[in-house]
Amino acid sequence: MAILLLLVLALVLWSVRLLHGAYRLRDFSLLLASGLVAISAGGVIFVYSLMNGCVGYLSQGQSIPESDAPVIMSDVAYFESASGATTPTFSP
Repeated sequence: MAILLLLVLALVLWSVRLLHGAYRLRDFSLLLASGLVAISAGGVIFVYSLMNGCVGYLSQGQSIPESDAPVIMSDVAYFESASGATTPTFSP
C-alpha cells in the first residue's frame, strides 16, 4: 500500500513539474505529457481499488457454491448429421 502511495505521489509530482515546464516554455507537448502522467496516476489508483476488492473477496475463505451434479469435461463432441443420427467426434 505504501509503495503504491509513493508511486502515485511521484507520478503526481512529475505531472506538476511537466505542467510547470509547459507553462514556462509555452510547449504544448509538455502539456500533453503532463496530462498522460496524471491519467496514469489515476489508473494506478483505479486498478488498485479494483484489485483490493477482488483480493478482499477471495481472502475471506468462503468456498464457491457447487451444484449437486459434478461437471464432467469430455474430449468427445457430438454432432448431429443430416440424417438425424449423432456421431461422436474426438477432439485432439
